[in-house]
Amino acid sequence: MEFQFANARLNIATQCVIINERSTQLDDRAFMLLHYLLQRRPQICSHAELVKLLWPNTVVSDWSLPKLVSDLRSQLNRAGLVQNCIVTVRGQGYRFAPAIEVSEHEFTGTLIESAYGAATPSSAITQSVTLGGARNESSLPTRYWLPVLVIACLCFIGLMTHSTEQVPELRYGEPPSAIGRILWVDDNPTNNLQEKRYFERHHIGVYTVKSSEEALLLMQMYEYTLIISDMGRGQEPLAGLKLLQQLRSQGDQTPFYFYTLIDNQDMLELIADSGGQGVATERPQLYGQILSHFSTKKKPLSN
Repeated sequence: MEFQFANARLNIATQCVIINERSTQLDDRAFMLLHYLLQRRPQICSHAELVKLLWPNTVVSDWSLPKLVSDLRSQLNRAGLVQNCIVTVRGQGYRFAPAIEVSEHEFTGTLIESAYGAATPSSAITQSVTLGGARNESSLPTRYWLPVLVIACLCFIGLMTHSTEQVPELRYGEPPSAIGRILWVDDNPTNNLQEKRYFERHHIGVYTVKSSEEALLLMQMYEYTLIISDMGRGQEPLAGLKLLQQLRSQGDQTPFYFYTLIDNQDMLELIADSGGQGVATERPQLYGQILSHFSTKKKPLSN
């Protein structure tokens, strides 16, 4: 079976994408993601649904799925795909691009033959004879392999039972009573543990990432009430400001606060001109600024 879309074909048997007659091998998760979105088109697949499919019975970080989507898009683009086939539906999940026409048809076998060589009748007969001979030489009486089979089955049942008991349940990063979400960007998140616990006691979900790249991936998937950021990270002294400017250039108006020491008036004016909401240097100041965005009444949050 193959799916034809844009200038590409997805072969189910080989887990390959064929673009301009060149085959690109997808890893298991990338293939499962693309295949599932094709099967479910034009429906939107939620974040939780895809995580359960791709990482069953596993606790993963919030940006594992956006990272996988980003990597798959890049791989398809490098292979020559002319249209982005995976659409982000912010606050809901992902779906296969509804504007791209898709057709399904049986695989002709051309790729397999080109990879392994077409089998001739004589070679098929030779293989049959050889395999048959091998089976005759290696066959053992039933009294030898039957006990082995029984032991193997018992071991498998025991392993499955143990796995069922030990696998942790998938957990999410916010309490059921959460009234909002904060995305906190800081390359040293341990510096903010006390502040993070303070907001969580006020029923606010806090998601921490260490880089602007991770923050942008999560912003594609979730809606956040506001963003808190440091300013400098690693070799980039203005990483936080650049993140703010990038979000505003994309039309994202999520409230953005800096929690860092900034005593330069020119920098404070630049932050304001770039669309930032404020700068806090002390905890009480931060708490007052942030809590003003949250209501004590619970509101439903979209993933």
